[in-house]
Amino acid sequence: MKRLIIALAVVLVAVVAAAPFATGYLMESTLADAGDFPGTRDAFDLEVTDYQRGYLESQATSELVVRLPEEEPVRLKLEHRIDQMPGIDGRYATVHTRWEPQDPEIRKELAKVFGEDEPFELTTVLYVTGASHSTGRIPAIDQQGVSFTGADVVLDTTAGGRFDYRIDGERLAVDDTAEGVDAGTGVTAEGLRVVASGRVAEDGFVWDSDARMEMSRLDIREPNGGGRIEDLTVSVDSARDDDLWGFSIGYEVGKVAIDGQKFRDGELRIAVERLDAEAVRKMVKRLEDLQELAAQGVDIEQAAGEAMMEELPAMIGQGPRIAIESFKGTTVEGRTDMTLAATLPADVVQGEPNPMMWMAMLSALVVEGSVEIPLALLEKQAGMVGGGTSAQKQLAPLVSQGWVKIEDGVVSTTLDYRQGNLKLNGTSANQLLNSAFGG
Repeated sequence: MKRLIIALAVVLVAVVAAAPFATGYLMESTLADAGDFPGTRDAFDLEVTDYQRGYLESQATSELVVRLPEEEPVRLKLEHRIDQMPGIDGRYATVHTRWEPQDPEIRKELAKVFGEDEPFELTTVLYVTGASHSTGRIPAIDQQGVSFTGADVVLDTTAGGRFDYRIDGERLAVDDTAEGVDAGTGVTAEGLRVVASGRVAEDGFVWDSDARMEMSRLDIREPNGGGRIEDLTVSVDSARDDDLWGFSIGYEVGKVAIDGQKFRDGELRIAVERLDAEAVRKMVKRLEDLQELAAQGVDIEQAAGEAMMEELPAMIGQGPRIAIESFKGTTVEGRTDMTLAATLPADVVQGEPNPMMWMAMLSALVVEGSVEIPLALLEKQAGMVGGGTSAQKQLAPLVSQGWVKIEDGVVSTTLDYRQGNLKLNGTSANQLLNSAFGG
């Protein structure tokens, strides 16, 4: 028994002693295979240029290649220090990455903005499960006319392609003493947060994702006015269901006060659904290839337009839906609420784009919507435009036809267009269509 215990202890010591060696070899392979970053569509690519393997620690040098649309790639040299001792939390290595620009002029300019001693560092913990957890900080800025408290960065990835990014900052302020800012203008943003998550599919695309940018407060100053926006959120999300893909863009605000105009609880959400995923993939790939040519100085405007038009029939062939799912806000006059959706039945668009195809689309299109607006708000707008006629009088012909109704100080109607027929508030309004098309 004693010999067994001694043997096990020897094996354990050997494993612990060998772990840093194994980690060194594994890390060299991991960095070499790093490639592009999750969810960036080749916008960022890591190329290892040197690797010095050690026992407890290794050193590496790499180039981060940044590819921006219609621009030559930018190469940033990165230095990596790799701690190779495994941890009880499942980590097998910790990578400390630092960016120090090689160009003296760039270093000089960055020192002016961020200071001499502010490092650009990212610490990444790698786990045996294939996951990673990275943390870093964007340095603070304190110079004439510009103040930034800095921001914390957190990046998480999994072996299955899942990623989560988060950037949190407290305050950014720019005033008219900064270079290039007009006199009397400025902006201050507080409570900054950017969050993104999703999953990279096997084809390299991020079909399922959600992202949002938040600000707790945004103050805007102009020579003749200004305003404040509170609790602002801008969001983008996407999802794929079998061979269909869709996305939406949303805006939400808690309170807005700009140049004397105020409203609260504002919301706008626009959705595009039921696009053919394969056609979207082909179009994006063609546009990416064209952007590489644009980086070489080639004019791609016409070719990009042609690529989009060629892929359009397939992209909308399965019956897309485009909608303003929510457009609402509350003013002192009351609550405004509007929705509008246009749906194209499947298989209406076939073959090459042609005039008959567009006519078929118009005939098959289904449009539905509703709107509620305080009469007092319309009266206010009518007064600002001038003309001497009240909004209620202008709406009277529509009310008499049954197309619009006014009840309890609220103007409302519904819209339904299908098979070439239009209804407003449930009443046929084809004569409006005839008038619009000269009939």
